[in-house]
Amino acid sequence: MVNEDLGEGAVTTRKFGDDDNRVDLEVLDRLTDAHCHPNDAFHGIDMARAAEEIKGLAIGKVCVMSSSLESQAKTEELVNLQPDKVIPAFGLHPWFTSRITLSEQEVDKRDHYRIPPSSVRPSQKQKEKQKEDEERHIEDQEEIQDWAELHLHLLPQPICLGEFLTEMRTRLERFPTSIVGEIGLDKSFTFQIEQPPKTSTVTGPSTEQPTDMVFDSRLLEQEARVPMIKSKYKISISHQLEVLRAQIELAIEIGRPISLHCVQAPTELLDLIDQLIARWGVRFTGLVSRHRSGKGGKSREADRAEVVRGDTTHQEDLDGERRTKGINLCWHSPNISLEILQQALQKLPQTVYFSYSNELATLYSSRFPPSSSHSKTYSTYPTQSSQEEKTATLEELYSARTVRAIRATPINRLLIESDHGSDPVLIDDKLRQIFHLIKLVKSSPPG
Repeated sequence: MVNEDLGEGAVTTRKFGDDDNRVDLEVLDRLTDAHCHPNDAFHGIDMARAAEEIKGLAIGKVCVMSSSLESQAKTEELVNLQPDKVIPAFGLHPWFTSRITLSEQEVDKRDHYRIPPSSVRPSQKQKEKQKEDEERHIEDQEEIQDWAELHLHLLPQPICLGEFLTEMRTRLERFPTSIVGEIGLDKSFTFQIEQPPKTSTVTGPSTEQPTDMVFDSRLLEQEARVPMIKSKYKISISHQLEVLRAQIELAIEIGRPISLHCVQAPTELLDLIDQLIARWGVRFTGLVSRHRSGKGGKSREADRAEVVRGDTTHQEDLDGERRTKGINLCWHSPNISLEILQQALQKLPQTVYFSYSNELATLYSSRFPPSSSHSKTYSTYPTQSSQEEKTATLEELYSARTVRAIRATPINRLLIESDHGSDPVLIDDKLRQIFHLIKLVKSSPPG
């Protein structure tokens, strides 16, 4: 997932070694981890250590995602420490969009958190039911407001969306090969806030003499563990959509690839993609449609006018079905149906990619519960020779939904990732695992 060539050559079945089918170093060097979080390693307090582990990886590059407001600077620190390996991504993850206010002016913290976005907003069906149960709705809103009031002293001051976008643009322009991510939608995540750190009482000056000590970052990591207060409330999908739209439009404006998170919101995401296609046309899709409708979509004449003005990065003439640069969009760890996958491919046939991880493939496996550790389980890969045995192995070891999605994803739309947020030294093995799974899936007939 390297800027203009997102996905091209990301997966290859070149030379394998005989040692339990592991990918050799030559192939690993050609691979890119399309989505990972080494800026979260060691509780996010030791970027020098994380950078050193990244340097020692056999894979070629890692796309390091930002997530929270604070992680943007950590991503920047990592790329400065390891510029040859790190492709930085800047953007706000949907879990942290509650920090954003859509107001252009500073808002009172109490008003921001007592009123959605930090609460569940009803869907259309819920709205219809709400008419029959207005009293219950009022009770829910009062409960939300009481919870926010109780925890108000712990809630961070919200910042304006425009202010965040300005900082995001600055970082993207500072690093020309950077991308936008991790951004997206999430309807499953419940709102959480950090508990304040415990403070120790100082009884008097220390009488201990200074000694020569070896620095142990694990002590700092232990101190850095921040317990979270969980709630039953969610960030409204309408609020997430506004923040997501603004970040995607920034990516379109300056021409950067996107790494996308989407959990339980594929319909909302596809609707947003339709709106972006209508608004931005070929600048987003990379293709000139032969049959532009007049329903909000730009005409071919409008596209041609953009070229005359120099507003796009077109690579060829617009006559016929010509390719343009477009905005590459990587749907990371897509736990989606084949119908949704096909819809995304139809809407963005040139620019959409799907990035798979071993974590996704084993998370919903019937053999291994989500809490089990997979890194040791798959340290030696199955080596069945017949197609029947390979198919049986896939059904036994991996999520059937993920296997079907990988099989349905065209090879030139397929990326691999670790989605790893702990010790970077483990990334090589995680990419070996998903590389091997894709090799099995693509060489096996549907079961």
